[in-house]
Amino acid sequence: MTPEPVPQPSTDAPPEQPQPVAQPTHFDFDWSAAVNPLIGVDTADVPEQSAAEQSAASPAAPATAEQQPQAVGAAAPVPAEELVRKNQHGDPLARRMGRNVRRAVGGGSREAREMAAFVELMQRSVPSTRQIAIASVRGGAGKTTMAALVATELARHRQDRVLAADADAELGSLPLRLGVRSQLSLFDLAGQNPRSFEEAARFLSRTPEGLFVLSSTRGGRIAGEFTLETFQNALNVVARYVGATVIDCGAGILTELNRGVVAASHGLVLVTPGTVDGALSARGALEWYAANELGDLLRRTVIAMVSHAPQVGADLHRAHQMLTAWGLPVVFVPYDRHLATGSSVDMSKVSAAARSSVTRIVHEVFARALTAPTR
Repeated sequence: MTPEPVPQPSTDAPPEQPQPVAQPTHFDFDWSAAVNPLIGVDTADVPEQSAAEQSAASPAAPATAEQQPQAVGAAAPVPAEELVRKNQHGDPLARRMGRNVRRAVGGGSREAREMAAFVELMQRSVPSTRQIAIASVRGGAGKTTMAALVATELARHRQDRVLAADADAELGSLPLRLGVRSQLSLFDLAGQNPRSFEEAARFLSRTPEGLFVLSSTRGGRIAGEFTLETFQNALNVVARYVGATVIDCGAGILTELNRGVVAASHGLVLVTPGTVDGALSARGALEWYAANELGDLLRRTVIAMVSHAPQVGADLHRAHQMLTAWGLPVVFVPYDRHLATGSSVDMSKVSAAARSSVTRIVHEVFARALTAPTR
């Protein structure tokens, strides 16, 4: 039997198309939530970006002598804004429109009076730089966010210089929340002897609101552990040139660094979650301060209870009664969608209710700080 001829491929057939090369899987990683976790951030909303897009959005800064060598294979830090799919506003659109209508018809007289009193306070001169510490019993309370809000609000209304200093020796995220990144840190400033503020400002970053920032990290990376002495040396170099300094303490109240910062401050904002557990932990902190020679500072303390979820089932009225029994102002800060993203704070996108709470916190703590003796 004659074998059948094997069919030959047609010369007119189109060339074989190359198979697509499998791309590596990109795992979502919420950097901002990792350094300052906040309940309510949906990591599913974090967009993927190619390396080329990240490189185009964040060109590498030229190397400086002060920069530390980067580990082999280490990726450049991703700006927090690139990890947020939608730039959330704290208030829904309908609420913002309703507020504008009320303003147009002459509503909000009480708010106007409160703001006038706040502006008058912000115009008062200080006998010496006023130091305000922002502390919390544990991490995740919203302390760094509160430090960014308090410092920004002061910088927006004060005529003198305002400094925000990061005293977190682990991975302080205050620069991230303020939208700045510095290649120099407090390590570089400690031991210097600048003869003017302009010389000291080389070691600082600055926000669009005019707030100066002293970072504990270099380029968003851990620079190393530091002692209370190192922090105070760096702070003293620049503090004499500013009217107010807001210090973001590390988590907890028992470390030597945090105790030293709080003891040297003229005012304290104690941040706690707006829950039953948060109220109990705040009470425990107050008891500890009173028993450890910080009772005098309690008269200049404001408690900020921060809600990290839209709905809170805690009996906040009972919590308020328990904490105000100490004779301290307790300010509730409502959940805010913009703040919950964990990216840099934009005051124009913070909800009206949250802004009002922050203004009251600043008013209460700064008024008390003005009455404190010079340290």
